[in-house]
Amino acid sequence: MKSILLPLVLLFIAIGCTTTLKIDTDADNTYRLSSYKSFTVETPDLKEHPSQISINPILLQRVFRSIEQNLINRGLQKSSEPDMVVRFFIATQREVERSRSYGSWYRRGYLDDLDQRFYRVDNDALTIRFHDAKTDDVIWYAFSRFKRSQSPKAQEEVDSLIDEAISRFNSFP
Repeated sequence: MKSILLPLVLLFIAIGCTTTLKIDTDADNTYRLSSYKSFTVETPDLKEHPSQISINPILLQRVFRSIEQNLINRGLQKSSEPDMVVRFFIATQREVERSRSYGSWYRRGYLDDLDQRFYRVDNDALTIRFHDAKTDDVIWYAFSRFKRSQSPKAQEEVDSLIDEAISRFNSFP
């Protein structure tokens, strides 16, 4: 029994330590999502969105390619006169996080060695917005936040993130 219990406990610990990106999505129910058959992807314009200037341009290219390929794989047609316009943005939010160490020894009547450390963390956020081409209303939206140190670096990681997000757009056959 103990020989089975130890591997199970280790497996549950390993599963508990893994992190998955949380992706929030929303759709406007006044639009019939299944009616959209063509699309175009627009990259962020640095003149209109100067906050995008600090974002890695290679990451922007990877996201663009991944969104485009994912929609084509799902049966939508890329078009110069689309039904749907896809826009994406990557933003960075700087936060200060705190870690504490409460020490491990007792000296002269009080707990000693209280240690606090503050450090800066860059959190990136990816938003994908599907707009109706005629009205420019947002018909579907996806949002995910991740730490810069865990941001997708390879095309396969970006593809995985985009696929997970777009798979929630439930109008595809």
